[in-house]
Amino acid sequence: MIERQMRNFRHFLRASEAVSALEYALLVGIITVAIGAAVAQFGTDIQTAIKGMGTDVVSRGNLVGSSPAAPAPSP
Repeated sequence: MIERQMRNFRHFLRASEAVSALEYALLVGIITVAIGAAVAQFGTDIQTAIKGMGTDVVSRGNLVGSSPAAPAPSP
């Protein structure tokens, strides 16, 4: 059984379509690794930038909310 599977696998590797399929599979694998590396590299930077923007929005909201109320009109 194992010999038959090995023979079929060798036949598959000899076929020209199989070589093209393997090349495409390797290419997809390389692209996937590159995308993963880019996300890992820039993901933290983007997360930090977004958190900084959120902090700025909150602090500016506190500045607007903490302004003194307008004085009551005199009678």
